[in-house]
Amino acid sequence: MINHVPVRVIRMIFLSLGLVFLAGGTRFVFAADSLYSSLLESPVPFFHTYNLTSLHPVGKRSVGSPETGSQESLTLDECLTRALQGNPDYNISREQLRASTGDLLLAWGMYTPTMFASFGLSQSNTAFLTTNPAGNTITVGRISKASYATLGISYTWFNAGDKYFGLRNAYYLRRARQSQLRSSELTVVNDVRAAYFNVLRQEKLLEAARDQAEQLGEQLRRAEKRFKLGEVTKLDVLQAQIDLQNQELLILEYQNQVVTAKLNLDVVVGGGMGVDFNLAGDFEIPEFHFNVDKLAAEALEKHPDLENLEMQIKQQQGNLWMGRLAYLPVLRSSIGYSRNQEGLTFTPDLQRGRQVSFSATWNVLDAFLRFQANRTTQVAVNSLKYELIKTRLSIERDVRQNYLELLRLSQRNLTLAESQKMAGESLRLETRRYELGSSSMVELRKAQADYLQAKVDYINSIYDFHDALSNLSLSVGRDVSLDLE
Repeated sequence: MINHVPVRVIRMIFLSLGLVFLAGGTRFVFAADSLYSSLLESPVPFFHTYNLTSLHPVGKRSVGSPETGSQESLTLDECLTRALQGNPDYNISREQLRASTGDLLLAWGMYTPTMFASFGLSQSNTAFLTTNPAGNTITVGRISKASYATLGISYTWFNAGDKYFGLRNAYYLRRARQSQLRSSELTVVNDVRAAYFNVLRQEKLLEAARDQAEQLGEQLRRAEKRFKLGEVTKLDVLQAQIDLQNQELLILEYQNQVVTAKLNLDVVVGGGMGVDFNLAGDFEIPEFHFNVDKLAAEALEKHPDLENLEMQIKQQQGNLWMGRLAYLPVLRSSIGYSRNQEGLTFTPDLQRGRQVSFSATWNVLDAFLRFQANRTTQVAVNSLKYELIKTRLSIERDVRQNYLELLRLSQRNLTLAESQKMAGESLRLETRRYELGSSSMVELRKAQADYLQAKVDYINSIYDFHDALSNLSLSVGRDVSLDLE
Protein backbone atom coordinates (compact mmCIF):
# COMPACT_ATOMS: atom_id res chain seq x y z
CA MET A 1 0.00 0.00 0.00
CA ILE A 2 1.08 3.63 -0.57
CA ASN A 3 2.43 5.41 2.49
CA HIS A 4 0.04 7.81 4.23
CA VAL A 5 2.22 10.95 4.01
CA PRO A 6 2.74 10.91 0.17
CA VAL A 7 -0.97 10.22 -0.27
CA ARG A 8 -1.93 13.30 1.75
CA VAL A 9 0.58 15.40 -0.16
CA ILE A 10 -0.76 14.29 -3.53
CA ARG A 11 -4.35 14.88 -2.38
CA MET A 12 -3.38 18.44 -1.41
CA ILE A 13 -1.75 18.96 -4.83
CA PHE A 14 -4.92 17.94 -6.64
CA LEU A 15 -7.07 20.17 -4.44
CA SER A 16 -4.66 23.10 -4.82
CA LEU A 17 -4.74 22.81 -8.61
CA GLY A 18 -8.51 23.06 -8.47
CA LEU A 19 -8.34 26.26 -6.40
CA VAL A 20 -5.70 27.81 -8.67
CA PHE A 21 -7.43 27.26 -11.99
CA LEU A 22 -11.06 27.84 -11.07
CA ALA A 23 -12.07 30.43 -8.50
CA GLY A 24 -14.59 28.85 -6.22
CA GLY A 25 -13.93 25.68 -8.19
CA THR A 26 -15.98 23.21 -6.16
CA ARG A 27 -16.66 21.05 -9.19
CA PHE A 28 -12.99 20.87 -10.05
CA VAL A 29 -12.12 19.95 -6.47
CA PHE A 30 -14.58 17.09 -6.56
CA ALA A 31 -13.24 16.00 -9.95
CA ALA A 32 -9.66 16.16 -8.69
CA ASP A 33 -10.54 14.22 -5.58
CA SER A 34 -12.33 11.60 -7.71
CA LEU A 35 -9.27 11.33 -9.95
CA TYR A 36 -7.08 10.96 -6.88
CA SER A 37 -9.31 8.14 -5.63
CA SER A 38 -9.24 6.29 -8.95
CA LEU A 39 -5.47 6.55 -9.26
CA LEU A 40 -4.18 6.16 -5.72
CA GLU A 41 -6.78 4.73 -3.39
CA SER A 42 -7.51 1.67 -5.52
CA PRO A 43 -5.74 -1.14 -3.66
CA VAL A 44 -3.05 -3.23 -5.24
CA PRO A 45 -4.90 -6.32 -6.51
CA PHE A 46 -4.29 -9.33 -4.36
CA PHE A 47 -5.20 -12.19 -6.61
CA HIS A 48 -4.92 -14.98 -4.02
CA THR A 49 -8.41 -16.47 -4.33
CA TYR A 50 -7.38 -20.11 -4.32
CA ASN A 51 -9.30 -22.63 -2.25
CA LEU A 52 -6.24 -24.80 -2.07
CA THR A 53 -7.60 -27.13 0.57
CA SER A 54 -9.87 -28.51 -2.13
CA LEU A 55 -7.06 -28.76 -4.66
CA HIS A 56 -4.96 -30.77 -2.26
CA PRO A 57 -7.25 -32.05 0.53
CA VAL A 58 -5.69 -31.08 3.82
CA GLY A 59 -7.05 -32.44 7.07
CA LYS A 60 -6.59 -31.48 10.67
CA ARG A 61 -4.41 -34.28 11.83
CA SER A 62 -0.66 -33.95 11.86
CA VAL A 63 1.50 -36.24 9.77
CA GLY A 64 4.55 -35.61 11.93
CA SER A 65 6.06 -38.06 14.32
CA PRO A 66 4.55 -38.35 17.84
CA GLU A 67 7.64 -36.95 19.48
CA THR A 68 7.25 -33.66 17.54
CA GLY A 69 3.56 -33.20 18.27
CA SER A 70 4.23 -29.91 20.06
CA GLN A 71 5.64 -28.33 16.90
CA GLU A 72 3.62 -25.99 14.70
CA SER A 73 1.35 -27.84 12.28
CA LEU A 74 0.77 -26.02 8.97
CA THR A 75 -1.75 -26.65 6.22
CA LEU A 76 -1.13 -25.96 2.54
CA ASP A 77 -3.39 -22.93 2.62
CA GLU A 78 -1.41 -21.44 5.51
CA CYS A 79 1.84 -21.94 3.62
CA LEU A 80 0.37 -20.23 0.57
CA THR A 81 -0.82 -17.30 2.65
CA ARG A 82 2.69 -16.87 4.05
CA ALA A 83 4.22 -17.14 0.56
CA LEU A 84 1.94 -14.45 -0.90
CA GLN A 85 3.05 -12.14 1.89
CA GLY A 86 6.75 -12.91 2.07
CA ASN A 87 7.90 -14.41 -1.25
CA PRO A 88 10.47 -11.97 -2.73
CA ASP A 89 9.57 -12.63 -6.38
CA TYR A 90 5.89 -11.98 -5.74
CA ASN A 91 6.65 -8.81 -3.79
CA ILE A 92 8.81 -7.58 -6.66
CA SER A 93 5.80 -7.94 -8.98
CA ARG A 94 3.64 -6.03 -6.49
CA GLU A 95 6.19 -3.22 -6.33
CA GLN A 96 6.25 -3.02 -10.14
CA LEU A 97 2.48 -2.66 -10.11
CA ARG A 98 2.75 0.14 -7.56
CA ALA A 99 5.20 1.93 -9.86
CA SER A 100 2.53 2.15 -12.58
CA THR A 101 0.73 4.77 -10.45
CA GLY A 102 3.56 7.17 -11.21
CA ASP A 103 3.16 6.55 -14.93
CA LEU A 104 -0.56 7.30 -14.67
CA LEU A 105 0.06 10.56 -12.82
CA LEU A 106 2.67 11.56 -15.40
CA ALA A 107 0.23 10.85 -18.23
CA TRP A 108 -2.51 12.91 -16.57
CA GLY A 109 0.02 15.67 -15.92
CA MET A 110 0.45 16.22 -19.66
CA TYR A 111 -3.08 17.69 -19.69
CA THR A 112 -2.09 20.42 -17.22
CA PRO A 113 -0.14 23.59 -18.17
CA THR A 114 3.46 24.15 -17.18
CA MET A 115 3.97 27.01 -14.72
CA PHE A 116 7.35 28.68 -14.38
CA ALA A 117 8.82 31.57 -12.38
CA SER A 118 12.26 33.15 -12.16
CA PHE A 119 13.91 35.98 -10.25
CA GLY A 120 17.37 37.47 -10.43
CA LEU A 121 19.29 40.29 -8.72
CA SER A 122 22.71 41.76 -9.50
CA GLN A 123 24.79 44.76 -8.38
CA SER A 124 27.98 46.29 -9.79
CA ASN A 125 30.19 48.69 -7.81
CA THR A 126 32.70 50.77 -9.85
CA ALA A 127 35.34 53.24 -8.55
CA PHE A 128 37.57 55.46 -10.75
CA LEU A 129 39.83 58.49 -10.44
CA THR A 130 38.93 61.84 -12.00
CA THR A 131 40.08 65.53 -11.82
CA ASN A 132 37.77 68.23 -10.62
CA PRO A 133 37.78 71.82 -12.04
CA ALA A 134 40.16 72.90 -9.31
CA GLY A 135 42.73 70.44 -10.60
CA ASN A 136 42.47 68.00 -7.72
CA THR A 137 42.30 64.22 -8.23
CA ILE A 138 39.33 62.60 -6.55
CA THR A 139 37.84 59.08 -6.40
CA VAL A 140 34.33 58.67 -7.75
CA GLY A 141 32.17 55.61 -7.08
CA ARG A 142 29.21 54.34 -9.09
CA ILE A 143 26.73 51.63 -8.13
CA SER A 144 24.73 49.87 -10.84
CA LYS A 145 21.86 47.54 -9.90
CA ALA A 146 19.70 45.23 -11.98
CA SER A 147 16.87 42.84 -11.17
CA TYR A 148 14.38 40.83 -13.11
CA ALA A 149 11.34 38.64 -12.41
CA THR A 150 9.31 36.45 -14.71
CA LEU A 151 6.09 34.52 -14.17
CA GLY A 152 4.40 32.51 -16.89
CA ILE A 153 2.25 29.58 -17.95
CA SER A 154 2.79 27.51 -21.09
CA TYR A 155 0.69 24.76 -22.61
CA THR A 156 1.41 22.31 -25.39
CA TRP A 157 -1.72 21.79 -27.43
CA PHE A 158 -0.40 19.12 -29.75
CA ASN A 159 2.81 17.12 -29.73
CA ALA A 160 2.50 13.93 -31.80
CA GLY A 161 -0.60 12.86 -29.88
CA ASP A 162 1.42 12.18 -26.75
CA LYS A 163 -1.44 13.25 -24.46
CA TYR A 164 -4.05 10.82 -25.73
CA PHE A 165 -1.81 7.87 -26.57
CA GLY A 166 0.45 8.46 -23.57
CA LEU A 167 -2.53 8.23 -21.22
CA ARG A 168 -3.82 5.10 -22.97
CA ASN A 169 -0.40 3.48 -22.74
CA ALA A 170 -0.22 4.26 -19.02
CA TYR A 171 -3.46 2.37 -18.42
CA TYR A 172 -2.31 -0.48 -20.67
CA LEU A 173 0.94 -0.64 -18.69
CA ARG A 174 -0.96 -0.95 -15.42
CA ARG A 175 -3.11 -3.77 -16.83
CA ALA A 176 0.01 -5.50 -18.14
CA ARG A 177 1.61 -5.36 -14.69
CA GLN A 178 -1.59 -6.65 -13.12
CA SER A 179 -1.33 -9.63 -15.47
CA GLN A 180 2.31 -10.05 -14.50
CA LEU A 181 1.27 -10.07 -10.85
CA ARG A 182 -1.29 -12.80 -11.53
CA SER A 183 1.30 -14.80 -13.44
CA SER A 184 3.79 -14.35 -10.60
CA GLU A 185 1.21 -15.58 -8.12
CA LEU A 186 0.54 -18.69 -10.20
CA THR A 187 4.27 -19.41 -10.25
CA VAL A 188 4.64 -18.89 -6.50
CA VAL A 189 1.62 -21.08 -5.74
CA ASN A 190 3.00 -23.79 -8.00
CA ASP A 191 6.38 -23.65 -6.24
CA VAL A 192 4.76 -23.79 -2.79
CA ARG A 193 2.68 -26.80 -3.77
CA ALA A 194 5.73 -28.62 -5.09
CA ALA A 195 7.75 -27.85 -1.96
CA TYR A 196 4.83 -28.66 0.37
CA PHE A 197 4.11 -32.06 -1.13
CA ASN A 198 7.80 -32.82 -1.42
CA VAL A 199 8.01 -32.49 2.38
CA LEU A 200 5.05 -34.86 2.75
CA ARG A 201 6.65 -37.26 0.27
CA GLN A 202 9.99 -37.28 2.09
CA GLU A 203 8.22 -37.87 5.41
CA LYS A 204 6.31 -40.79 3.90
CA LEU A 205 9.54 -42.21 2.46
CA LEU A 206 11.17 -41.84 5.88
CA GLU A 207 8.23 -43.63 7.47
CA ALA A 208 8.51 -46.43 4.90
CA ALA A 209 12.25 -46.72 5.54
CA ARG A 210 11.63 -47.03 9.28
CA ASP A 211 9.02 -49.73 8.69
CA GLN A 212 11.50 -51.55 6.51
CA ALA A 213 14.11 -51.26 9.25
CA GLU A 214 11.68 -52.89 11.71
CA GLN A 215 11.11 -55.75 9.27
CA LEU A 216 14.85 -56.17 8.76
CA GLY A 217 15.33 -56.19 12.52
CA GLU A 218 12.74 -58.95 12.81
CA GLN A 219 14.45 -60.77 9.95
CA LEU A 220 17.76 -60.61 11.84
CA ARG A 221 16.12 -62.09 14.92
CA ARG A 222 14.65 -64.93 12.84
CA ALA A 223 18.01 -65.60 11.22
CA GLU A 224 19.75 -65.72 14.60
CA LYS A 225 17.07 -68.04 15.96
CA ARG A 226 17.40 -70.41 13.01
CA PHE A 227 21.19 -70.24 13.23
CA LYS A 228 21.05 -71.33 16.88
CA LEU A 229 18.88 -74.26 15.82
CA GLY A 230 21.37 -75.13 13.07
CA GLU A 231 18.88 -74.62 10.26
CA VAL A 232 20.92 -71.90 8.49
CA THR A 233 24.53 -70.88 8.29
CA LYS A 234 26.21 -67.82 9.75
CA LEU A 235 25.93 -66.23 6.31
CA ASP A 236 22.19 -65.60 6.78
CA VAL A 237 22.87 -63.74 10.02
CA LEU A 238 25.61 -61.64 8.43
CA GLN A 239 23.38 -60.76 5.45
CA ALA A 240 20.58 -59.75 7.79
CA GLN A 241 22.97 -57.56 9.78
CA ILE A 242 24.29 -55.90 6.62
CA ASP A 243 20.77 -55.24 5.36
CA LEU A 244 19.79 -53.66 8.67
CA GLN A 245 22.87 -51.42 8.73
CA ASN A 246 22.30 -50.31 5.17
CA GLN A 247 18.70 -49.52 6.00
CA GLU A 248 19.78 -47.42 8.97
CA LEU A 249 22.02 -45.43 6.64
CA LEU A 250 19.07 -45.01 4.29
CA ILE A 251 16.98 -43.72 7.19
CA LEU A 252 19.65 -41.13 7.93
CA GLU A 253 19.60 -40.08 4.26
CA TYR A 254 15.81 -39.68 4.30
CA GLN A 255 16.03 -37.65 7.51
CA ASN A 256 18.42 -35.27 5.76
CA GLN A 257 16.08 -35.10 2.78
CA VAL A 258 13.17 -34.16 5.06
CA VAL A 259 15.19 -31.32 6.53
CA THR A 260 16.27 -30.17 3.05
CA ALA A 261 12.68 -30.26 1.80
CA LYS A 262 11.55 -28.15 4.77
CA LEU A 263 14.31 -25.67 4.09
CA ASN A 264 13.20 -25.43 0.46
CA LEU A 265 9.64 -24.76 1.59
CA ASP A 266 10.92 -22.09 3.97
CA VAL A 267 12.74 -20.39 1.08
CA VAL A 268 9.65 -20.42 -1.16
CA VAL A 269 7.36 -18.90 1.49
CA GLY A 270 9.89 -16.14 2.16
CA GLY A 271 11.50 -17.40 5.36
CA GLY A 272 10.43 -17.39 8.97
CA MET A 273 9.49 -21.08 9.20
CA GLY A 274 12.81 -22.84 9.65
CA VAL A 275 12.49 -26.62 9.98
CA ASP A 276 10.74 -26.90 13.35
CA PHE A 277 7.23 -27.49 12.00
CA ASN A 278 4.93 -30.27 10.87
CA LEU A 279 2.56 -30.37 7.93
CA ALA A 280 -1.08 -31.27 8.43
CA GLY A 281 -2.46 -33.06 5.42
CA ASP A 282 -3.67 -36.27 3.81
CA PHE A 283 -1.21 -37.52 1.23
CA GLU A 284 -3.68 -39.02 -1.23
CA ILE A 285 -5.24 -38.48 -4.66
CA PRO A 286 -8.73 -36.93 -4.94
CA GLU A 287 -11.27 -37.82 -7.58
CA PHE A 288 -11.51 -35.39 -10.50
CA HIS A 289 -13.66 -34.83 -13.57
CA PHE A 290 -12.47 -32.12 -15.95
CA ASN A 291 -13.77 -30.99 -19.34
CA VAL A 292 -10.51 -30.40 -21.15
CA ASP A 293 -12.16 -28.49 -24.02
CA LYS A 294 -13.66 -25.95 -21.61
CA LEU A 295 -10.37 -25.63 -19.75
CA ALA A 296 -8.50 -24.95 -22.99
CA ALA A 297 -11.07 -22.36 -24.10
CA GLU A 298 -10.92 -20.65 -20.71
CA ALA A 299 -7.12 -20.54 -20.79
CA LEU A 300 -7.12 -18.95 -24.25
CA GLU A 301 -9.54 -16.29 -23.02
CA LYS A 302 -8.26 -15.39 -19.56
CA HIS A 303 -4.66 -16.56 -19.15
CA PRO A 304 -2.56 -13.73 -17.65
CA ASP A 305 0.34 -14.29 -20.04
CA LEU A 306 -1.96 -13.72 -23.02
CA GLU A 307 -3.42 -10.58 -21.47
CA ASN A 308 0.09 -9.28 -20.78
CA LEU A 309 1.05 -9.72 -24.44
CA GLU A 310 -2.15 -8.06 -25.62
CA MET A 311 -1.44 -5.02 -23.43
CA GLN A 312 2.11 -4.84 -24.78
CA ILE A 313 0.78 -4.90 -28.35
CA LYS A 314 -1.62 -2.03 -27.59
CA GLN A 315 1.20 -0.01 -26.03
CA GLN A 316 3.39 -0.47 -29.11
CA GLN A 317 0.48 0.44 -31.38
CA GLY A 318 0.07 3.67 -29.42
CA ASN A 319 3.79 4.36 -29.83
CA LEU A 320 3.42 3.75 -33.56
CA TRP A 321 0.60 6.29 -33.82
CA MET A 322 2.68 8.84 -31.93
CA GLY A 323 5.52 8.19 -34.36
CA ARG A 324 3.25 8.79 -37.34
CA LEU A 325 1.84 11.98 -35.84
CA ALA A 326 5.39 13.24 -35.31
CA TYR A 327 5.30 14.39 -38.97
CA LEU A 328 2.83 17.11 -37.93
CA PRO A 329 3.87 20.41 -36.30
CA VAL A 330 4.05 20.94 -32.55
CA LEU A 331 1.65 23.61 -31.27
CA ARG A 332 2.36 25.58 -28.08
CA SER A 333 1.13 28.75 -26.41
CA SER A 334 2.24 30.71 -23.35
CA ILE A 335 1.27 33.68 -21.17
CA GLY A 336 3.84 35.57 -19.13
CA TYR A 337 4.61 38.65 -17.08
CA SER A 338 8.07 40.16 -16.68
CA ARG A 339 9.58 42.99 -14.65
CA ASN A 340 13.10 44.35 -15.24
CA GLN A 341 14.87 47.15 -13.40
CA GLU A 342 18.41 48.28 -14.12
CA GLY A 343 20.61 51.39 -14.16
CA LEU A 344 22.42 53.56 -11.69
CA THR A 345 21.15 54.04 -8.17
CA PHE A 346 20.00 57.56 -8.85
CA THR A 347 18.71 56.89 -12.38
CA PRO A 348 16.70 53.61 -12.23
CA ASP A 349 15.13 52.25 -15.40
CA LEU A 350 12.02 50.15 -14.67
CA GLN A 351 10.38 48.01 -17.36
CA ARG A 352 7.28 45.86 -17.14
CA GLY A 353 5.82 43.64 -19.78
CA ARG A 354 3.16 41.06 -20.55
CA GLN A 355 3.59 38.42 -23.19
CA VAL A 356 1.17 36.16 -25.04
CA SER A 357 2.68 33.80 -27.60
CA PHE A 358 1.60 31.00 -29.89
CA SER A 359 4.13 28.90 -31.77
CA ALA A 360 4.07 26.14 -34.33
CA THR A 361 7.24 24.12 -34.81
CA TRP A 362 7.48 21.83 -37.79
CA ASN A 363 10.44 19.54 -38.26
CA VAL A 364 10.39 19.21 -42.03
CA LEU A 365 13.35 16.89 -42.54
CA ASP A 366 15.21 14.91 -39.87
CA ALA A 367 17.39 12.58 -41.94
CA PHE A 368 14.73 9.84 -41.83
CA LEU A 369 14.98 9.40 -38.07
CA ARG A 370 11.18 9.33 -37.70
CA PHE A 371 10.88 6.78 -40.49
CA GLN A 372 13.48 4.54 -38.85
CA ALA A 373 11.77 4.78 -35.43
CA ASN A 374 8.33 4.02 -36.91
CA ARG A 375 9.66 1.04 -38.85
CA THR A 376 11.28 -0.35 -35.66
CA THR A 377 8.02 0.10 -33.74
CA GLN A 378 6.03 -1.60 -36.51
CA VAL A 379 8.41 -4.56 -36.41
CA ALA A 380 7.98 -4.73 -32.61
CA VAL A 381 4.17 -4.77 -33.01
CA ASN A 382 4.32 -7.57 -35.57
CA SER A 383 6.78 -9.56 -33.46
CA LEU A 384 4.49 -9.31 -30.42
CA LYS A 385 1.55 -10.49 -32.52
CA TYR A 386 3.53 -13.53 -33.64
CA GLU A 387 4.55 -14.13 -30.02
CA LEU A 388 0.88 -13.97 -29.03
CA ILE A 389 0.00 -16.62 -31.60
CA LYS A 390 2.86 -18.81 -30.41
CA THR A 391 1.85 -18.41 -26.77
CA ARG A 392 -1.79 -19.27 -27.51
CA LEU A 393 -0.72 -22.46 -29.26
CA SER A 394 1.64 -23.36 -26.42
CA ILE A 395 -1.01 -22.75 -23.74
CA GLU A 396 -3.60 -24.92 -25.47
CA ARG A 397 -1.02 -27.66 -25.95
CA ASP A 398 0.06 -27.46 -22.30
CA VAL A 399 -3.53 -27.65 -21.03
CA ARG A 400 -4.31 -30.77 -23.03
CA GLN A 401 -0.92 -32.34 -22.33
CA ASN A 402 -1.17 -31.74 -18.58
CA TYR A 403 -4.71 -33.13 -18.57
CA LEU A 404 -3.56 -36.32 -20.31
CA GLU A 405 -0.65 -36.57 -17.88
CA LEU A 406 -3.09 -36.22 -14.99
CA LEU A 407 -5.17 -39.10 -16.35
CA ARG A 408 -2.06 -41.25 -16.78
CA LEU A 409 -0.77 -40.54 -13.27
CA SER A 410 -4.17 -41.25 -11.74
CA GLN A 411 -4.31 -44.63 -13.46
CA ARG A 412 -0.66 -45.27 -12.59
CA ASN A 413 -1.42 -44.60 -8.93
CA LEU A 414 -4.22 -47.19 -8.94
CA THR A 415 -1.93 -49.73 -10.57
CA LEU A 416 0.88 -49.08 -8.11
CA ALA A 417 -1.55 -49.39 -5.21
CA GLU A 418 -2.44 -52.88 -6.38
CA SER A 419 1.24 -53.68 -6.96
CA GLN A 420 2.01 -52.60 -3.39
CA LYS A 421 -0.68 -54.88 -2.03
CA MET A 422 0.59 -57.82 -4.06
CA ALA A 423 4.20 -57.12 -3.08
CA GLY A 424 3.14 -57.00 0.58
CA GLU A 425 1.32 -60.30 0.26
CA SER A 426 4.32 -61.82 -1.50
CA LEU A 427 6.60 -60.65 1.30
CA ARG A 428 4.26 -62.10 3.91
CA LEU A 429 4.24 -65.50 2.17
CA GLU A 430 7.99 -65.44 1.58
CA THR A 431 8.58 -64.58 5.25
CA ARG A 432 6.39 -67.52 6.28
CA ARG A 433 8.26 -69.85 3.94
CA TYR A 434 11.58 -68.70 5.39
CA GLU A 435 10.34 -69.37 8.92
CA LEU A 436 9.33 -72.89 7.85
CA GLY A 437 12.69 -73.45 6.20
CA SER A 438 11.36 -73.79 2.65
CA SER A 439 12.87 -70.52 1.41
CA SER A 440 16.34 -69.05 1.39
CA MET A 441 17.58 -65.67 2.61
CA VAL A 442 18.16 -64.58 -0.99
CA GLU A 443 14.50 -65.05 -1.90
CA LEU A 444 13.35 -63.27 1.26
CA ARG A 445 15.64 -60.32 0.60
CA LYS A 446 14.34 -60.04 -2.94
CA ALA A 447 10.74 -60.00 -1.68
CA GLN A 448 11.64 -57.29 0.83
CA ALA A 449 13.35 -55.18 -1.85
CA ASP A 450 10.36 -55.58 -4.18
CA TYR A 451 7.93 -54.53 -1.46
CA LEU A 452 10.01 -51.48 -0.51
CA GLN A 453 10.32 -50.42 -4.15
CA ALA A 454 6.58 -50.83 -4.68
CA LYS A 455 5.92 -48.67 -1.64
CA VAL A 456 8.37 -45.99 -2.81
CA ASP A 457 6.83 -45.98 -6.29
CA TYR A 458 3.36 -45.58 -4.82
CA ILE A 459 4.44 -42.63 -2.65
CA ASN A 460 6.17 -40.96 -5.60
CA SER A 461 3.08 -41.46 -7.79
CA ILE A 462 0.98 -39.41 -5.35
CA TYR A 463 3.53 -36.60 -5.45
CA ASP A 464 3.68 -36.75 -9.26
CA PHE A 465 -0.11 -36.48 -9.44
CA HIS A 466 -0.23 -33.36 -7.29
CA ASP A 467 2.62 -31.86 -9.27
CA ALA A 468 0.72 -32.48 -12.53
CA LEU A 469 -2.45 -31.00 -11.00
CA SER A 470 -0.50 -27.86 -10.13
CA ASN A 471 0.90 -27.71 -13.65
CA LEU A 472 -2.63 -27.93 -15.04
CA SER A 473 -3.64 -24.95 -12.88
CA LEU A 474 -0.57 -23.10 -14.09
CA SER A 475 -1.39 -23.74 -17.76
CA VAL A 476 -5.08 -22.82 -17.36
CA GLY A 477 -4.28 -19.66 -15.41
CA ARG A 478 -6.45 -20.32 -12.36
CA ASP A 479 -7.15 -22.88 -9.65
CA VAL A 480 -8.74 -25.81 -11.44
CA SER A 481 -9.41 -27.51 -8.13
CA LEU A 482 -12.57 -25.43 -7.82
CA ASP A 483 -14.04 -27.80 -10.40
CA LEU A 484 -13.55 -30.67 -7.94
CA GLU A 485 -16.07 -29.28 -5.45
